[in-house]
Parts: sequence; structure tokens; C-alpha cells
Amino acid sequence: MPVKSLKPSPTGAADLPVRPAQRPRGRRVLLSLVLALAVVLGVVVPGIAFASGFTKADGGHVVVVRNGGPFDDNSIRQVIQPNSSLTSTGLFSAEHPYPSTQRNFKVSGQEDADSNEVINVPTKDGVLVGVEGTFYFDVNFTDEGVMSAFDDKYGTRTYPGPDGAIYAWDGDEGWSAFLNFTLGNLVQNVLRQEIGDVECADLVASCSLAANSSAQAVAVIDPNANGNQTINQVQAAVNEAFSKDVNDVLGVDILVNPRFVLSKIELPQNVQDAINQAQAAFAGVTESQAALQRAQIDAQADAARQGGYDACSTCAQIDVLKALPDGLTTYAPGTGFTVTGQ
Repeated sequence: MPVKSLKPSPTGAADLPVRPAQRPRGRRVLLSLVLALAVVLGVVVPGIAFASGFTKADGGHVVVVRNGGPFDDNSIRQVIQPNSSLTSTGLFSAEHPYPSTQRNFKVSGQEDADSNEVINVPTKDGVLVGVEGTFYFDVNFTDEGVMSAFDDKYGTRTYPGPDGAIYAWDGDEGWSAFLNFTLGNLVQNVLRQEIGDVECADLVASCSLAANSSAQAVAVIDPNANGNQTINQVQAAVNEAFSKDVNDVLGVDILVNPRFVLSKIELPQNVQDAINQAQAAFAGVTESQAALQRAQIDAQADAARQGGYDACSTCAQIDVLKALPDGLTTYAPGTGFTVTGQ
């Protein structure tokens, strides 16, 4: 095989063989990253999505599942009942867990209450009383149609919570925010209506003291008043009115079997002050009546004792001797009268 001669270069050095051009290192790195990304998108992401496409509901929640895939609409896919087994929900679906156990709406000024304030309503006789109590109700989770309608209407928007806007299905805080936003005015209206049909003394017997605080009638309290019976009647009326109005307000039969328990009636400070003054005056009158009755009894006892002495002068002397201090044997209070003992 003939050997090719090397032509001298202009500088006198022989030319080296020409090597093929190599790809830049940066281009190889970029190609590797593209291949890795393709593997992630083609294998890892679908694997994670497939694994996340299953869920189950615990004993205290019902889960409404909405479609969420890139090619799906956002309609409701299914409703998973409490205590379910692992259930397929499809890729990229959204889960909205709602409580399925008994829930409540607490009306109180305490920090953990749902209303965070006492509801002040006027009684029939115009006394503005503060009402505290709790609404208990069940969630109609077994009706999938109701749950779907509820999620469409209330599960796709947010409500003002302690830390900002929150969904109704976002834990206990979200559910409480939903209840406070939707039921706050309804609860106030129902209590205003039912408390407005009774007088203050029917709820708190001592209200009659403030209404009859004159000297002659300081302690006038209706002996037939039965506050507990009135409170039971108010609770029953509130339950009936709330059951009717809650469906009209929400438009969905989601809260069923409501029960209201009235825990406390607060009186305005001026009314409570009047009651305290009346009770103090009544205590003073009672003390005076007791002193008068005691004086009358003592007078009757003295009169009876004097009658006995008139019939038995010796009995009088014996009683005097018994009353003498120890060591004293003679008692001579005046001329002509001396009692001497041994």
C-alpha cells in the first residue's frame, strides 16, 4: 500500500491527518437532560398520578370526588361513603371530604364558639337578653344526590376564616367557616322570633324583681312561674323553625335532625343591677320581719312567765336564786325584799 507523502507546510512542518469534528460537551449534557426529562414525564409522573388515583374515606367523613384530569371536565365523579375500602378515583381527581358525624353550631362569646358572640334578642316585654346555646344536627351524607348538589353549590367557593379564605371541605376550620357564613343570620333570626314571644320572667324568674322593685312589691315573684318549662317550649319552637328555614336558606337538604339546647340567658347590666338591689332590699325586709316576729314571741313568753310568778311567788324567788352568780348568797335589790340562799 503506497504511503501518502506529507506535504510540507508553509512553516516547514508536515501536516497531520485531519480528525472528524467532535460535538461540543454542552450539547451532550443538554441531550442527556432532555432524555431524563422524557423518562420522568413518561414514567415517573404517570406512576405517581396512578398511585394518587386511589383514596378511601374514614369513619367520620364522606368524600365527594370531582374530575380534574387535563382532558376531563370538573364535574362530580363519585361520592365515597364513610368507612370505605381503597377506591379508584381516576387520575388528577380532586377530593372534597365533608364531616359525616354529628356536628354542632355553638352560639357563645367564647373564643372556641362558631358565632364568637352572644346573640342579643329582645323579649316580649322589651328586655334585651343575651342567648347562648348550641345547635346540634346531622349531615345527610347517605344521599349522594344531596352531597353532589351541596358540593356544587358550596364546595366550589371559599368562606372567610380566621386565617383567610378557606373551603368548606378544608378540615374543621373550613366547615366552621361555612356554618358561620351561612347560618349566622338564620340562627339570629330564629332566636329573635322565638324569644320575642316570651317575657323575661318566663325565662329568668328574677326578672320579676326588677319589674316590681318598689317598696311594697320588692319581692313579688310569680309562684307559678316555671322557667324550665318555658325554656323547653322555646327549644322546641326553635327546632321547628330552624328545620324549616335551614333548607330554604341553603337550598339543599344537607343539615337534618337539628336540636337546639339553650344553655344560658344573660340579662343586661342595668336589669341585673336592679335585681341585685331588689334582692338586697328583700333580704333586709326579711331580716326585719324575723326580728319583729322574735320580739313578739319573746313578749308572749315574758307575759306567760309573769303570770306564773303572780300565781307562785316562791317560783319567782327560786328563779332569782338560779340566776345569781356563783358565790353570791344574798340578793337585796331594795327595801323590804331580800333573797338569801345557802
